[in-house]
Amino acid sequence: MDIQSHERYTNFTVETDPGEFSTLFEPLPTDLTELCTYVKRQFIHPSQTSQFRPALDPAMRDEDPLYDGVQDLLKELLARHPEGLTLDRMPAERLIVSCRFHALLLASILRYKNIPVRCRAGFARYLSERNDKYVDHWVCEVWSKELSRWIFVDPDQQIVDIPPDDFLTAGDAWLLCRSGEWNANVFGIKRSWGLGRIRTNLCLDLWNVLGTEPRYSDLPPICEVEMSRMKTHDLQMLDELALLLQDVDYEWDNVRALASAQPKLQVPSGRGGF
Repeated sequence: MDIQSHERYTNFTVETDPGEFSTLFEPLPTDLTELCTYVKRQFIHPSQTSQFRPALDPAMRDEDPLYDGVQDLLKELLARHPEGLTLDRMPAERLIVSCRFHALLLASILRYKNIPVRCRAGFARYLSERNDKYVDHWVCEVWSKELSRWIFVDPDQQIVDIPPDDFLTAGDAWLLCRSGEWNANVFGIKRSWGLGRIRTNLCLDLWNVLGTEPRYSDLPPICEVEMSRMKTHDLQMLDELALLLQDVDYEWDNVRALASAQPKLQVPSGRGGF
């Protein structure tokens, strides 16, 4: 981990820039467990709404399509409660948003605090009811000065320093399945399981580490091809990408070069980046 990599991941991106609302972060702690509590108290994951009925308006549904980045979130949170990021926010005042927005808000706060952090797309075993599958999920990867290493932090499930086997990045999952070591059908979400789902998260994770943090729908052309029709050279390109993402800091220039050279990997939004 070099100094340049540290500095890179303390910079705001388009999606994590709090803009005029940055003062909301000033009184917040730096302790990761406490910050996870703050983030979670602002949101309800769409899969968790049943836990809060009847406190929620029956018309309240998944609000992901209403927001892009952190500025949108903070503006609406203030509209629903004048104190902003408060632990006293009632369920009806929270936003119903997915793990992407949980990760974006935590990343934004940590970057404001000058703590290196990046969003990662992958799969979490602890979201599986029987602990036998890996469910599509976004978390934050945070540089721990105390431990001198990156740790995974899940603000949605409020877990700090996730054990290695409990969360796999999309690159990890891709390599395990392409090598034949693992069955790809244990990775996915809802009705989307298998290598195609891993490919989707691999491409999202690429742009997460490059600082674009795309929406779920911002997929590159390579994700539009049925897995059964994927060309050998395209599969090998994804193999190369997954290998490079095993050590983002060391391979940063190569990751960025591959993404820039391959139109099939480029996302339509193209917003920001490091």
